[in-house]
Amino acid sequence: MKDPLNVLIVDDETELRKSLGTTLPQSLPEISFHIDEAENGLVALQKTKQKNYDLVFMDVRMPEVDGLKALEEIKSNDPSTMVVIMTAHANLEDAKVAIREGAYDYLEKPVRTEQLVSLVRKSLEARKLIADLTVSNPILDDDVESEFVGHTKKMKEVFALIYRLCKIDTTVLIRGENGTGKELVARAIHFNSPKKDGPFVAINCGALPESLIESELFGHEKGSFTGAHERKIGKFQQANQGTLFLDEIGELKPEMQVKLLRVLQEKKFTPIGSPREMKSSARIIAATNRNLEKMMEDGQFREDLFYRLNVMPIFLPPLRERIEDLPDLVHHFIKRFSAKHGTSIHGIEPEAIHLLSLHRWPGNIRELENIIERAFIVENSNIISSSSLPENIRDLRLQKSQFSNTSSSSPSSISRNYLDFDTYKEEMEKEFIIQALKAHQGRINQTVAHANIPKNTLLRKIRKYGINPRDYGSEGSD
Repeated sequence: MKDPLNVLIVDDETELRKSLGTTLPQSLPEISFHIDEAENGLVALQKTKQKNYDLVFMDVRMPEVDGLKALEEIKSNDPSTMVVIMTAHANLEDAKVAIREGAYDYLEKPVRTEQLVSLVRKSLEARKLIADLTVSNPILDDDVESEFVGHTKKMKEVFALIYRLCKIDTTVLIRGENGTGKELVARAIHFNSPKKDGPFVAINCGALPESLIESELFGHEKGSFTGAHERKIGKFQQANQGTLFLDEIGELKPEMQVKLLRVLQEKKFTPIGSPREMKSSARIIAATNRNLEKMMEDGQFREDLFYRLNVMPIFLPPLRERIEDLPDLVHHFIKRFSAKHGTSIHGIEPEAIHLLSLHRWPGNIRELENIIERAFIVENSNIISSSSLPENIRDLRLQKSQFSNTSSSSPSSISRNYLDFDTYKEEMEKEFIIQALKAHQGRINQTVAHANIPKNTLLRKIRKYGINPRDYGSEGSD
């Protein structure tokens, strides 16, 4: 049985609280509710400090503490709490302010059952997106040295990240390798933002020929070029009032970068062959797996576009750098696929987890997801065994044994018997960082400037390999 949904109803009208508390379980019988009440904002704050609530319905204008002030404190205490503002028609402006400040949505009084049901379902979907997003372990680049400790802490950190991004309508740049969940991050931001009722439009900038990308983004008029047999609406127009996700932004050619920069600066664009400028209020979320800093040095990516996109940067670490999260990730997917396929599989053998931890995960979380779903198809018991894993994963047992048997041999004999590119690449990477720090007396900024490595990447690698910059110079970091 699923855990009950903890709901708090906050209003100074007793009748409204009772009515809402009765309507919720009657209208949504598939959901188990635990409902509490508070007659004003002060009591609501006391209750939210004593208990974690999934959903809070709260009036704006109340005695003691008003709804906007209570919203701020509730979200500060637990960003994962979804707050829905209730307001009379005359006070709709208060509700709009509340949404900009982090409320999920608003209900207009008198509350209509169909609107209530729709909003609860949408809020739970938005919450699930963030729960799924947690497996990607996103961090803001300026928080790169922070650590997530434990599942509950991690969830709150992710909700806090989304909460910060939803309060400001600015561009976001998501960085990470293929398979780390960049589009999932973009969707979670959109469906928890004030633009959630608008469209979410995605385009892969690297999947289209150079000749088509401008038409895809900005649209074209009929007859504007050979093959333009009818008018086409571009992605910027489709995403108006919503979010446009530009995946693989690093693949754009310099000419298109100039045109994209203009749209970001002026919120205007011109379809091909059209005499008219069009406006777009779409929020831009971009993503890349490329080293944009290196591309800027090589003249392949415009600095002005980079800084326009990089207002709120998010980094998704590769799975091989957070292998300690593997058991939680595996159980996350087991739970998902058990529900999807209607099977009784509920766990995984320790040996299978051990073999998965030896893999280097070039495909990251997407690869792990595919492997677990494959295991669901071939497994005959209620626990995933090592025999259900792909052959290349099972072979790691033999490779590990070969490596142990040659561990006392010379490096050349290890190379012949245990050929693993990723293992040796990491050894060389660690040695490179140590030598770079030595060359610049342990000074972080000097190392970044002369060793051609982004600062956030250097800090992550230092943390990953347990390197102390102060060991290589008197100043440590600068």
